Amino acid sequence: EDMSFYAFPFGSSSDVTVPADYDGDGKADAAVFRPATNTWYIQRSTGGTDIVAFGGTGDKTVPADYDGDGKADIAIFRPNGASGTEWWIRRSSNGSVYALAFGVSGDKPVQGDFTGDGKADVAFWRPASGNWFILRSEDLSFYSFPFGAAGDLPVAGDYDGDGKFDAGVFRPSNATWFVQRSTAGTLIRQFGTTGDLPLPNSYVR
Repeated sequence: EDMSFYAFPFGSSSDVTVPADYDGDGKADAAVFRPATNTWYIQRSTGGTDIVAFGGTGDKTVPADYDGDGKADIAIFRPNGASGTEWWIRRSSNGSVYALAFGVSGDKPVQGDFTGDGKADVAFWRPASGNWFILRSEDLSFYSFPFGAAGDLPVAGDYDGDGKFDAGVFRPSNATWFVQRSTAGTLIRQFGTTGDLPLPNSYVR
């Protein structure tokens, strides 16, 4: 609202930050995942703290609203080496858990609502080929397309404001963003400098 800031303690130095709207009030909640115990700690903006054990050693956190209830679901992406990768999702709507295999070793998760149906799609980017793979939440069919190159960092997000996630990559070698917008073609924008980490959001257009 006014570019002021506030600070508060939550979590420890070894935790992984996983902010998202877990209580469905339209505000991101402070949250961390503790790898040492595979436990999620969520400080709800509506009040109270949730503590949920979910995940295993080596898992990557991928929270998103997979069931379309307006609340982020606790979820993990599990690299299984030669066995491929698994996604484990705990639905906020009813607490049930479902798992699916999608991806191979080395793939990077880029979950988000690419189809605009109000549910996050399971998705990954393959650095070796620069290909994106999207598993549609509507019918579990998938599609793929090339965008990006080796060395890029995936930065998916809704850059054109149409309610659908766009494929995007940040190229550290020249601090350039490449975004394949779903409505307006490809955006190329230099922003940042050597050593920066990309933080995609609505301000980057």
